[in-house]
Amino acid sequence: MTSLGVTDTLGIPGRNDMAENRKRNRTLSTSANLQGFLDDFGRFSRRTISTSDMRRRLMSQTFDETSNGIPSETTSLLSEPEPEEEDPDDLKSHTISNTETIIHLLKGNIGIGVLTMPIAMCNAGLIGGVLGMIFVAVVTIHCMHTLVISAQKLVNKNPEVEFLDYADTAEAAFLDAGGRWAKCGKHFGRLINVFLCMSQIGSNAVYILFVAQNILPIVETYLSPGWNYRIYIACLLVPVILTCFVRNLKYLSPLSVLANILEFVGLGIIFYYIFATPLPSSTSLPWFSSATNFPIFFGTAIFAFEGISVVLPIENQMTNKKDMLGWNGVLNTSMVIIACLYISMGFFGYLKYGDNIASSVTLNLPENDVLAQCSLLMFSVAIFFSYALQFYVVMDILGPNIIKPRVSDRMYYPVEYATRIGLNVFTLGLAATVPWLDLLVSLLGAVKMSTLSLMAPALIDSTAHW
Repeated sequence: MTSLGVTDTLGIPGRNDMAENRKRNRTLSTSANLQGFLDDFGRFSRRTISTSDMRRRLMSQTFDETSNGIPSETTSLLSEPEPEEEDPDDLKSHTISNTETIIHLLKGNIGIGVLTMPIAMCNAGLIGGVLGMIFVAVVTIHCMHTLVISAQKLVNKNPEVEFLDYADTAEAAFLDAGGRWAKCGKHFGRLINVFLCMSQIGSNAVYILFVAQNILPIVETYLSPGWNYRIYIACLLVPVILTCFVRNLKYLSPLSVLANILEFVGLGIIFYYIFATPLPSSTSLPWFSSATNFPIFFGTAIFAFEGISVVLPIENQMTNKKDMLGWNGVLNTSMVIIACLYISMGFFGYLKYGDNIASSVTLNLPENDVLAQCSLLMFSVAIFFSYALQFYVVMDILGPNIIKPRVSDRMYYPVEYATRIGLNVFTLGLAATVPWLDLLVSLLGAVKMSTLSLMAPALIDSTAHW
């Protein structure tokens, strides 16, 4: 007879041993699932941010053959760099479901813009802000649809091309239109890359300004050094440069996972403070603001919808790409969720704090409350980590297209690292010279995001269907 927990002479485990084995298997399975999620999330980040140079060369060769005699230099922008070593898993073996696509679209769009929605509502009024956000959301979503439709049409016309990103789609659409359009294709593709670089550098300046202004009240509460926010920006220079020295996006992907967890937890804390006490009556605030303030609202609102550059990379990874579009498709579902989040944060945040609303709603939280300080710290860490990911996009464009063709192989890395340092110094200097977070966000939204989110998709759609 075998006692419990003791293996008999035939090697049959006892009841306790079997229970322990099942528990161990469940633990291993949970660990494997978590590791698989982290691997998939990291793979998504690499494929969303990084542009495949192999795909660039393939597109260049394809459109050279179909561009009605346009010289090969027209597509040289897409064929300069040598491909980096790429993970085979990143090619075609991993696709994402519709639910995962929604999650990734939420990740790509929800950023610091959601924290500026209350001040945006202040510039438009309670009702005017809601109506304005609905208008901006509808127009932005429509432009996303036109960009996806144009990219799909161009890929279908060229079977050898598997995927086009934003700049590729812009150049390919002009080349496919032929005539005078084709002569502008190379320059328009470069222009998109220029605006993408400007977008990332401008966003990073906003990020640094946000981090400095949010860690300032925490440090002042406990240490009281009496520093200006510019000193905090200067203190961030060395950590920022060190994180931006990481050249392999694979090592930055875990930071993306942590940043998104911290952001969503921080948003939950903000909503807790908004609804912790009864809200004032909606009649206590103006329903419509002055027309002179509406341009500031528009710039802030359009800045919040910052994810148009990730729509095509995400669509490329979908198992069922046809589910991306349609009135109840993945894109509409994701953007409606995002628009509802923005409207809710703006409406209730402005209703809660009224005319005392700060440039970021996090600055309205109680300074001496530990939970509020945790929220500020969470957002500061999350935005700091997001800085390196945004900066990767800049170097992914400048490195192969600007630096590599102009320097020798021996000097490439020194020049690239010097460029990284110079760009970070410039970005932090820009943040130090503009202390008004809300106005900087509105300016960037009016200049760069309106170009990438509104004007460029309209031109691409016109040329793709010429």
